[in-house]
Amino acid sequence: AHFKGVITGDVERYELPNLRALNFLLHGALDGGGTLSLKTDAQGKVFSTALLRLVIDVPEAEAERAGLLTARA
Repeated sequence: AHFKGVITGDVERYELPNLRALNFLLHGALDGGGTLSLKTDAQGKVFSTALLRLVIDVPEAEAERAGLLTARA
């Protein structure tokens, strides 16, 4: 939903549990790829920056399970 209107295809999500990361594949995002596209996005750098700026609400129990909570004073 975040890139609605910008991509023309499906979105695939791949979980990388050992890195605590996600990899997203946005089909149709650059009109055929960075070397074929007339869009000014340098191989998806702007898309990745937009994803990095997303604020995601994570339930406290899930954050604790994932080891994401810091010690509280």
